[in-house]
Amino acid sequence: MSRAERRWVLGFAAAAMLFTSLPYAIAFLAQPHTFTGFLIGVEDGNAYIAQMMQGAAGEWLFRSVYSTLPQQGALLYLPYLLLGKLLGTHASHLAFALVFHALRLASLLALCYAVYVFLSEFVSNVSLRRLGSVLAVLGSGLGWLVLLSGHSELFGSLPLDFYSPETFGFLAAFSLPHLVLSRALLLYVLVCVLRDKAAGWRFALLWFALALVHLLTAALGLVLLALYVGVAWLRRAPGWRAARGAGLWALAGAALPLAYNAWVYLNDAYLQGWAAQNLILAPHPLHYVLAYGWLLPFVYLGWRSQVLPAAARTLSACWLLALPVLLYLPVGLQRRFAEGAWVLLLALALHGLERMPVLRVRRLAAGLVLLAAPSTLLLWLGALNAALYPAAPAFRTADEVAVFSSLREHPGATVLAAYSSGNALPAWAPVRVVIGHGPETVGLGELSMQVQAFYHRDTPEVERIAFLRQHGVEFVLWGPAEREHSQGWTPELAEYLLPYNVYGDLQLFRVRAEQLPLE
Repeated sequence: MSRAERRWVLGFAAAAMLFTSLPYAIAFLAQPHTFTGFLIGVEDGNAYIAQMMQGAAGEWLFRSVYSTLPQQGALLYLPYLLLGKLLGTHASHLAFALVFHALRLASLLALCYAVYVFLSEFVSNVSLRRLGSVLAVLGSGLGWLVLLSGHSELFGSLPLDFYSPETFGFLAAFSLPHLVLSRALLLYVLVCVLRDKAAGWRFALLWFALALVHLLTAALGLVLLALYVGVAWLRRAPGWRAARGAGLWALAGAALPLAYNAWVYLNDAYLQGWAAQNLILAPHPLHYVLAYGWLLPFVYLGWRSQVLPAAARTLSACWLLALPVLLYLPVGLQRRFAEGAWVLLLALALHGLERMPVLRVRRLAAGLVLLAAPSTLLLWLGALNAALYPAAPAFRTADEVAVFSSLREHPGATVLAAYSSGNALPAWAPVRVVIGHGPETVGLGELSMQVQAFYHRDTPEVERIAFLRQHGVEFVLWGPAEREHSQGWTPELAEYLLPYNVYGDLQLFRVRAEQLPLE
């Protein structure tokens, strides 16, 4: 990469950072509400802050605070645990949220570099590389056409542009630093393979880092590399021995995190329950046709090009043929296997474009931008609107924050609250909740009914007491969300609940264990 190209990558990364950060900057300045730090995917965002708080408390392994089930801990979400250790136990929620976005920006910089380098293996024209970088990082698909038709869903699902960060560029860059960083690492290790520099401990270390950042992306990379090595071996292509060596180094780097988490999964009932309900399923295949189909004619031209390097053609063929199979494997994380495919498709499409006359290339390139931009702008404007008009769940009231923060004096305590309160609470205090996160609260459906029953006036006291004992509850929250289930019951009537503090219309009660009658 020349000096001019490096300067452009840095300039583009700075522009992408500014574009994706403006709505957040406005939200952080909102008064009198307190910003959670997230404008989309707020429930998951609160969970990331909770993981950072775990790291600050000294944890090295992920254990969900959204379940009271016993857990062994796993090597997951390590970037957030490490950020927590960097900040320490006395850091404020604002500090956690700002450092989260600092990681997002750093990951975005790494992605801009990795995308440009990856595109350079396919596209020789510098202008097209730059266009490809913009589309790969900030672009989306044709989902806006569905909205333009007057419908919000197609075959029972939103277009992928609006909820699948692994399918395109912008949604991940705007919200999920660990996915952005893992994408950057995946692209870079594949570039090493294409450049025949995939050997040695540095290459293995990259795979080790990839596995620690995002285990599934590392597994995807190993599958792609195995297919590439297999095809090279069958064809006895030049350099197939080097490819085999690359596969062995990659496996050596990623093996330990993969093996450890596999062992934990087989021995941890909580992780098995989490995996069973953590369903990230691929939608109807026509959604992927809408997402990627408009690029396929150019992809085909690029792949058939006689000047495309053999290694790039082989890797592309393996990836493209594997993609539809991986997307519909009978596993719960199907959509995650689209990771990185958007960048590959753009690389091949732009390689096909650069074989055309200059005037046609310019027109087609302008068309690509016009098609890939609307969904991104809709998402960005939606986030901007959420920042300008503060409301739950992206914002929390001062009273809520005060109640939540008061529990920082009781690290590790278990709190009973309604789902919406339970999701936010662990982002302000290092506590556990009975319910609060879709995938992480194992048995959420049944537990939600039990929590609602606890607050309902017709529930016998003996059942309330049994529920508190079963989950080891030490504090009970009483606020607007909890009152919706009460039908007239108030916690002041319970002898085993002692008022702890009150802020506005929110009260916190401490469970008096000595007042709970033995079964």
